[in-house]
Amino acid sequence: MKALGFEAPHWLGRKLPFTATPPMKVWADCLAKGTLKLKPGFHTEPSTFQDSCNFIRNAGLFRESRNLLAVVAANYREMNPHGNATYCCGNGGGQALMPEYKQAKLAALKAKAECIRATGARMVVVGCHNCEDGILEAVKTYEVDAKVELLSAYLAEAVDLDD
Repeated sequence: MKALGFEAPHWLGRKLPFTATPPMKVWADCLAKGTLKLKPGFHTEPSTFQDSCNFIRNAGLFRESRNLLAVVAANYREMNPHGNATYCCGNGGGQALMPEYKQAKLAALKAKAECIRATGARMVVVGCHNCEDGILEAVKTYEVDAKVELLSAYLAEAVDLDD
């Protein structure tokens, strides 16, 4: 999404003839239009959300993410800091692929692990695959008692097909 939606127009030197829409925005737009029905409070375990650089900072989808979570997460706990001030997942910018930065990355992930632990959440919902891998590494390395799940999967479980 980032490469196509944000970078391609710069590389190509022209605007694309279509819009690359992040999945989070598609979910939020469908919910707002009423074409998507979610089961209120479907997820009862304490949960928090990793604000990704791509979707929150770059695409500005903070409000959309919270609107979606407000419906399905009965016990949502905001991580601090959050939004544009959040700590990175440690996997953006190709960090996952550069072993020479592994120790620095793990040191930085300690702060993120402590933010998660402080919420008491047992589920960390993430918006992108880079965040999924980074947060999984943080909870494993620093023994945080929490699962990690992509937002699309978290929402898909709560889709109300009865109507």
